[in-house]
Amino acid sequence: MPVNQLCALLKTATDDCNAYIALLDQEQQALIKSDLVNLEKILHEKSPLLQRLAGHDQQIADWCQHHADNSDPRQLKALVVSLDEPELQEQYGFFVTALELCQSANLRNARLMHHSQSNTQRLLDLLRNQGETSRNLYDRQGLTPRGSTQRPIDKA
Repeated sequence: MPVNQLCALLKTATDDCNAYIALLDQEQQALIKSDLVNLEKILHEKSPLLQRLAGHDQQIADWCQHHADNSDPRQLKALVVSLDEPELQEQYGFFVTALELCQSANLRNARLMHHSQSNTQRLLDLLRNQGETSRNLYDRQGLTPRGSTQRPIDKA
């Protein structure tokens, strides 16, 4: 694959990364709003985009394997620098920046999902009378346990 084809591949991969970032931003808003319908729609939109990104990764790895002394795809940066093509180096910089933004947006959404799951679990525990804040307040039949001491309202 000539250098201009690698440059085009990096541009396409960068565009797909940016599209993925846009979906991750939409996902963030849907998570904040607990909009499950929109989350499902976004999930279906993310799937083919992830497949395309995986395809770009494979093509980049193939290019590295074909053009490097060793076949380690992590050597892309060294290869790009060694080719001394300003346009390719610029496109590589855009690509790396987009990858970093994808990673940070993905981690952000993972934290939001974890937080949401934890909150939901705590609410379910409270409804089941298993949560720490409601433990020993009522038994499974909804009665106060015998011998329990009165708790202030702020501890209930």
